[in-house]
Amino acid sequence: MRVSNLAAAATSAALLAAPPAWADVTPDQVWSDLQAYLAGFGYSVSAEESRAGDALTLTDMTVTMTFPEDDGEMRFQLEEMVLRDQGDGTVALDMPTTMPLTITVAPTGGEEAEAVIDYTLQDMEMVIAGDPGDMTYVYSAASMALVLSELVVDGEVIPRDKVAVQISAAPLDGETQVSLEDGMRRVRQSFTVGELSYDLTGSDDTGAGLLAGMLTGVSTDSTTVVPEAMDAADMSAMLRSGMTIDAEMRYTAGQSRFSVTEDDQTSSGETSSQGGSLTLAMSQDALTYDLRGLGMNVTLSSPEMPFPIAAEMDEMRLGLTMPVGASEEPVDAKAQLTMAGFTASDEVWSLFDPMGVLPRDPATVLLDLAAKVTPTVDLLDPAQIEALGGETPPGELNALTLNNLTIAAAGAQIVGDGDFTFDNDDLESFDGLPRPEGALNLQVSGANGLIDKLIQMGLVREQDAMGARMMMSMFAVPGSAPDTMSSTIEVNEQGQVFANGQRIK
Repeated sequence: MRVSNLAAAATSAALLAAPPAWADVTPDQVWSDLQAYLAGFGYSVSAEESRAGDALTLTDMTVTMTFPEDDGEMRFQLEEMVLRDQGDGTVALDMPTTMPLTITVAPTGGEEAEAVIDYTLQDMEMVIAGDPGDMTYVYSAASMALVLSELVVDGEVIPRDKVAVQISAAPLDGETQVSLEDGMRRVRQSFTVGELSYDLTGSDDTGAGLLAGMLTGVSTDSTTVVPEAMDAADMSAMLRSGMTIDAEMRYTAGQSRFSVTEDDQTSSGETSSQGGSLTLAMSQDALTYDLRGLGMNVTLSSPEMPFPIAAEMDEMRLGLTMPVGASEEPVDAKAQLTMAGFTASDEVWSLFDPMGVLPRDPATVLLDLAAKVTPTVDLLDPAQIEALGGETPPGELNALTLNNLTIAAAGAQIVGDGDFTFDNDDLESFDGLPRPEGALNLQVSGANGLIDKLIQMGLVREQDAMGARMMMSMFAVPGSAPDTMSSTIEVNEQGQVFANGQRIK
């Protein structure tokens, strides 16, 4: 699986450029440990070794990994790397300022491409300490950069003024601990970056594109456990062998800008945020993903728009927990979505509400779902997914709980919760879907007021509004406060559907 290869490549590159902590080790022990680590991830390592005094010098060092199905390779080259015994039980590692990283992609039936990326480090210091099988790398660098220096596609060299890519970070400080126990290799990493920036541009005869941005106050913590002997191309097999990933990245502020030009017409935009985080956890049981952004702003402009569009959001969050392997018993799954405090500029509102009829309070959407599912295939095994043919579901839905549904906008609000179980042996009662049993509770406020305002704006006709009010009266009961109502939708074990006790199916 190419994603796992690239992840392993990134981890290995970070380790090669990562500084360690104090302990009694020798240059030869560090070199042996590093070779074993890289070999465990599927890399082949070659270098010329020479010793002089307390230093072990490695010249013409090459670290190579072949992609699955011989679709290409990644090759990392160092002219010289020196491991120096510092006389206090620690080893210092000296690396070149610039190291080329070559990525070749040659998919069957597709375009061949080769990219050479210059990996540069300024004022890097790295110290390794510990014992064989348990070493700590402590490092710092004034700056780090990845710059695309050459790109060849199907034998044609793409000029630098047509494609440019640069990712840089400064300053960097971190620590990586690598230990081996009971056939499992544990990698603990933490590092901070003052500023991380990226700049990607591209152009051809039809147009041009730009993507640039920056994150400040970046910090990460991660723990990865992998089998000592593994096939890095088979993520599913590694997970079954005990591989786990637990990582979190945080930042204090971010901004980006982008533009696309076609036919001499340019669309562009800018974004900014006041911080956020990304959490990722993976094991043979589940994959968990949680992305969060705070204080977000976005502006968009295009020749097709009468004016720039601007919007803000206090918080955006997307969380997902899902099983990755087949199971004979129901397992947990979760989904969460938060879009809180969304506001748009007056120019946007004026498109459909020029008279200011609707309340312009910040809008909020919250969704919190929990489920029990029984996956019947390994979701990381392409062969098993392909065997489903796109028609057979990858598992069964056994239960679904709506912990919270909140939609608040334009003076109206819907709040709901519910709980259902599903009979997967009954696919007839609901037209091929497993039969649910349970109840959904909804509370609505401000709906009639919103309808009145939509009529006043001319967006809804009176006769259409009458039909909507009749539907609400059929499925909801009035609340104690003005313009409030509630509804309970129930499905029993016979597949009968009731609204507030009245059968509707």
